[in-house]
Amino acid sequence: MPKPKGHKGETCFKAIREIVKPGEIYPFSKLYSQIKEKGDWEDETIYQHLMSVVVNLVPARYRWQNIKPFLFLCGDGQYELYDPGKHPKIVP
Repeated sequence: MPKPKGHKGETCFKAIREIVKPGEIYPFSKLYSQIKEKGDWEDETIYQHLMSVVVNLVPARYRWQNIKPFLFLCGDGQYELYDPGKHPKIVP
């Protein structure tokens, strides 16, 4: 079975990247609903993709070694674009 695509043919990874803008902070519920608006991905697909793109989720760095992460998961559970000038250096 082919992988589901977004409404414009994008992957879930690309949809997440298109949604998150610099300087914006996203609670999970907002980010999740915006991803759902872009495609018909299963919940598990969205969860896995979100985990795979988080720079400071160290086990994800081992699980998805070929993914270039770009989100920072804040201590309060919200997401934002990773900024090496603002966020701590990630050490696996």
